Amino acid sequence: MSNYTPKNILITGAAGFIASHVANRLVRSYPEYNIVVLDKLDYCSNLKNLSPSRSSPNFKFVKGDIGSADLVNYLLMTENIDTIMHFAAQTHVDNSFGNSFEFTKNNIYGTHVLLEACKVSGQIRRFIHVSTDEVYGETDEDAVVGNHEASQLLPTNPYSATKAGAEMLVMAYGRSYGLPIITTRGNNVYGPNQFPEKLIPKFILLSLQGKPLPIQGDGSNVRSYLYCEDVAEAFEVVLHRGDVGHVYNIGTKKERRVIDVAKDISNLFNRDPDASIQFVENRPFNDQRYFLDDQKLKNLGWSQKTTWEEGLKKTMDWYVNNPDWWGDVSGALLPHPRMPMMPGGVERNWYGAEKDDSGSSEVSGNANHTRMVVPASKISNSPSKSPYKFLIYGRTGWIGGLLSKLCEKQGIPYEYGKGRLEDRSQLLSDIHAVKPTHVFNAAGVTGRPNVDWCESHKTETIRTNVAGTLNLADVCKENGLLMMNFATGCIFEYNAAHPEGSGIGFKEEDSPNFTGSFYSKTKAMVGTP
Repeated sequence: MSNYTPKNILITGAAGFIASHVANRLVRSYPEYNIVVLDKLDYCSNLKNLSPSRSSPNFKFVKGDIGSADLVNYLLMTENIDTIMHFAAQTHVDNSFGNSFEFTKNNIYGTHVLLEACKVSGQIRRFIHVSTDEVYGETDEDAVVGNHEASQLLPTNPYSATKAGAEMLVMAYGRSYGLPIITTRGNNVYGPNQFPEKLIPKFILLSLQGKPLPIQGDGSNVRSYLYCEDVAEAFEVVLHRGDVGHVYNIGTKKERRVIDVAKDISNLFNRDPDASIQFVENRPFNDQRYFLDDQKLKNLGWSQKTTWEEGLKKTMDWYVNNPDWWGDVSGALLPHPRMPMMPGGVERNWYGAEKDDSGSSEVSGNANHTRMVVPASKISNSPSKSPYKFLIYGRTGWIGGLLSKLCEKQGIPYEYGKGRLEDRSQLLSDIHAVKPTHVFNAAGVTGRPNVDWCESHKTETIRTNVAGTLNLADVCKENGLLMMNFATGCIFEYNAAHPEGSGIGFKEEDSPNFTGSFYSKTKAMVGTP
């Protein structure tokens, strides 16, 4: 058993269900840890899930996608991350039958991006990969011993297949590059804050509305359920005591048929179970049983504390008191939900928007934390409606100022971006608010008062000129926007083929040949093919 103490933890998918409980627990229990949480705010994420951590000085929220290598590398570098707890994933089996490629993109590719960033940084001391009991496949109905950590992986649906694939990548990076990995595989989790596409919150909300509880198939499928706070404690134990290279099952021996879950919830609402249950068509394949051997985790000192009756009552009470936590979830309450897996989940209720003097709507935690700023509308007066709208970065610069004058002369609406180039969440907020047709990047660090400043401020220079420019380019590509980047001619100097005064100029395809200043080096990194 190891004893590990992290310093700076990155938790992916932290606005989701399980990860939010883990993040809040760590923020509350370990004020000496710096907790950075990353989430792209998909449909099943909710910033309110992280409300308990908002005012904590050791908490920072970043909106972004684990599939963005630039963002992940930037966070690892700037936040000095030494520990990653990787929860981010598409998890709903029904969705995986209808949109399996999204699961491959998020669960496999996203994990690969994280692993590669960890390999490059060389600073990660723990990489905890969160998997699922479903990678084992179906457990025999008469099995008295559950799947142990060395059992064969036999996934049966697209979701579990992508989680198994991600596990193989994690294992490979551990073997090939010595990445200090730990993997967890857990039973079903339930409790407050869970998006109601999952069985228990769905049945609770339907019961609140007096509607039937749809059961796929005959309801004989068996599942094991753990209360969210018990699971959060399990991750706390794995973080501090788990051995590198090991897998840990997070499970319970107590099993329940789906039909019995429906009956228990009906009874809590004083409904007749037989009248409340509605049998519907089964999904393409529905594993009969998942059963885990959790002894290895128990050996680290963890045990299930919350009984089914206690946990279910707590969960019901929470949903009764917070029926509108997720807004309109009618699509999730269908017998076979198919949610649109697109970024932009429940972000609008992030502790309420605050207005500043300029009229901008601002979303933030503490003053030093990541801020997501939505610029106020400022469209130039145009005599006729233009088909274009420009988003310009570099308001205080010479070129940025010229661009605004040109727009006003041509009657083209424009707005200046308020986000910093190195902050992906701010760039996305700008784009979502402005809805531009084109993006112009005239921003950059050129030195104060001249380029000599860059020689002693290399981190600030490369952060904006390289990481920031590439970040903006990636955001524009993701949103299908043309980006015009204003570079510099300071990447060239006269040579034998281009003598001074000869009139022979450098062409666009020529390689930069001036390395006399750090400023020029950073501009050359992104300003050439």
